Amino acid sequence: MKFSMLAVPGSAPGGFISGVDSKGETAFSINDYKGKFLVIVFYHGDWECQEYLQAFSDLQDKFRSVKAEVVGCSTDSTKVHQCWIKTDREDGGFSGKLNLALWSDPSGSLASQYDLYDEEENQCLDGVVIIDDEGIVRHAMTTSLECGDTANNSLEMVRMLKVYKVDDIDSKKSKPVVLPTKIDPAQLEKDWDISRDPELLKVLDIAKRLGQKQPPQMVYKPKNPTFDLLPTRIRRLVNPKASLKSCSASLQRNLAGFGPSGDVSVNQRLQIENIMKKVMGVAYMPEDLTGNYTSLVNLNQREQTKMLEGGVFTLTGDAWMKEPGAVQWTEGKGVFVNNYENFVLWVNLADQLKLVSTATGQDIKYVLLRLQKAAVRIEEAIKSCQQKGFTTNNNGFAHGKKGVYGTGFEISFTLELPGFQEAGRAELDKARANLNLKIEPEGFGARTFSVVLTQLPDDSEHEIATKSVETVDKLWKMDLELQSRFGIKQTRGLF
Repeated sequence: MKFSMLAVPGSAPGGFISGVDSKGETAFSINDYKGKFLVIVFYHGDWECQEYLQAFSDLQDKFRSVKAEVVGCSTDSTKVHQCWIKTDREDGGFSGKLNLALWSDPSGSLASQYDLYDEEENQCLDGVVIIDDEGIVRHAMTTSLECGDTANNSLEMVRMLKVYKVDDIDSKKSKPVVLPTKIDPAQLEKDWDISRDPELLKVLDIAKRLGQKQPPQMVYKPKNPTFDLLPTRIRRLVNPKASLKSCSASLQRNLAGFGPSGDVSVNQRLQIENIMKKVMGVAYMPEDLTGNYTSLVNLNQREQTKMLEGGVFTLTGDAWMKEPGAVQWTEGKGVFVNNYENFVLWVNLADQLKLVSTATGQDIKYVLLRLQKAAVRIEEAIKSCQQKGFTTNNNGFAHGKKGVYGTGFEISFTLELPGFQEAGRAELDKARANLNLKIEPEGFGARTFSVVLTQLPDDSEHEIATKSVETVDKLWKMDLELQSRFGIKQTRGLF
């Protein structure tokens, strides 16, 4: 465990650090900023702190108006910084428009001097350091405030620190004259109670904490929830190795101002339907998400059945709706299907919106990238139509689906489990309990099952995705072992 020797106020460290600005890669030094205030925004990683840095970038001109400059700093390399800045905003970048320089501190040598470096994770902690125009550190902190509030408060802090000056502790204070003093060690130690020595108590306290676990890191959670699987995080995921027939991912959403579920009046349903018809038009959606909307109430029973028994609804698990009476198709209820038939948007069912991305085979990353793009584009389009976006509450997104909690997010796999089919119900129940999965038979054939993770209330979208992949692979491996035990011919070997 390391303890910072930096005092506040105290002299800022010197030296050079590499980074990037609007002109490209270059070297920076804190000394270059003398004559104005420097605000260093430490953050834990590129592509994961877009909103955090954007808040400071938006205020850069205001900082400069009070003779201050803002820079960002993380352990990412300068090449990664440049790539992040150039990445499209919808993919988690800045589309080349970031109004501040980014420093690269791969070893954490700068961040550790402000107690803002996590050695175990090899990343900076989210925090703000303010250095005044004479190179004195005046302020260093971490915070749980929202991004915009942190940026605004940092601006106000700069203004305040400009009013309340401090003298340079190294050069401006007069040094007192120290006269030589004779010390009698015996007299000094006569009545000295060593157990109360403050320096000794400090050392003992440090010794006591050595070996203890690091206190839990404060995690920033925005007041307005977002689908936290950015494209870069999705691309880092690993696709299942299990032999899947299909995979799909869904989001339950409701429109702000229309309540937390699909239980709304006919007039509200028609309003929502009209909004979504406009939203899903070519004016707002990219080419791969454009398609056609169908109001099911306008179709007779035969037409409804023919439409809903199509391939895309089999993949999304919605083919059961084709049965007469399974759903009351009243006014305002309908479905949008894109031209590639791998994305579906249900309107005004149990929830006002259900987004489903699907594909045959194992490529869940491809499915999630499409779902992420659809969620972002649809919410942006809804707001462009003078609406407030999606309904939220203290737990996240408000919706009516049980078992998916504040994310409204679920992943489903379909695969054959001939080993479990042969072993019987008891073995399948055991797998359900051990792997924390919902495993239900599908209608395609006796050996095909739908597999869904049983979520925990605090699971994030990323945790749901990684756990889903891990558990379906474990289930598949268990089935291969059962196939081997019962002498069933295997189509694929163990991974």
